[in-house]
Amino acid sequence: MVIKRAKTQGFCFGVAITVKKAEEVVARPASNVTTLGHVVHNPQMVAELEAKGLKNAHSVDEVDSGTLFVRAHGLPTDVFEKAKAKGLTIVDATCPMVTKIHVQAEKLKADGYKIVVVGDPSHPEVKGTLSHVPGAWVVQAPSDVDALPRGSRIGVVVQSTWSGTGFTDIVKRLSEKYYEVRAVNTICTDTHNRQSEAEDLAKDVDVMVVVGGKTSANTKHLADLAASHGARSYHIEGPDELQPAWFAGVARAGLMSGASTPGWLVDQVADRMDALSRRAV
Repeated sequence: MVIKRAKTQGFCFGVAITVKKAEEVVARPASNVTTLGHVVHNPQMVAELEAKGLKNAHSVDEVDSGTLFVRAHGLPTDVFEKAKAKGLTIVDATCPMVTKIHVQAEKLKADGYKIVVVGDPSHPEVKGTLSHVPGAWVVQAPSDVDALPRGSRIGVVVQSTWSGTGFTDIVKRLSEKYYEVRAVNTICTDTHNRQSEAEDLAKDVDVMVVVGGKTSANTKHLADLAASHGARSYHIEGPDELQPAWFAGVARAGLMSGASTPGWLVDQVADRMDALSRRAV
C-alpha cells in the first residue's frame, strides 16, 4: 500500500511557538505554571506537558499565585485584567494569527464599522476576539445573516481555523443586505493549506487517516472534508487506534494531521499503517 502524506503536517507555527514557550516556562526553577484550558488539543502533548509540571484550571479565579500561561487561542481581555489584579505573572503565547484578528477587528471598529465575527461563539478564540470589540455580532452560516439588524457599514473578521468556503458565502450574503461590507480574511494560511490538501488528497486515495485530538475542531473538519470528497475517513488520536481491516485491499491511503498534532506522532501512525497494510493483504 502506498501512503500519501499531506505536505502540511505536524504543528502549525502558532502551536509550535506555544508549546516551545510552555516547555521553557515549566523548566524554570520552582515553576508554578497554570493554563486555562489545555495548551494543545492533543492528548499526548497534554500529558507530556502535565508531566513536566504544567497545571490546568477552568477559571483564573482558581489561580492564586505563580504564572498564568496564555495558550494559542488567547484569552478575553477581562481575564488578563483579573490576572494582573491578582499579581500573577502572565506569559502570553497567543498565536500571532489570533492577535492579528484582534488588531483588524479593533481597527475596523475604530473606522466606524459594525463588527461581524464569523466563527463558533463557544470557541475560546472567538470569545477572546469578542472581548476586543464588545457588541460585535457572531455568525456561523449564511442564513444567520438574515437575523441581523439593519445597518450600513459592516466589518468582518473570521476565526483563524474556520472553513474558507463558509466564510466566502457569509460575506456574499452580508453584501446583499448591507450597503458597505469590508471583510478581512483572517483565516490562517496553515488552516487554508490543510483544508485544500485534504480535499485534493481525498480524491486520490481510498482511505484517509487524519491524526489529531478528538476535541480538535480543525482536525474533525479535515476528516469531514476528506469524507465529503470520496475517501473513507478515520479520525484518530494515535497509532493504537488503527485497524488492519481499514487497509484490506487498499492500494493508496492518505495521511494528514491537525494543527495541534506533533510530527513525531504522525511518523508513528505512518509506520503503523505500513505494518497493518502488510498484515491486511
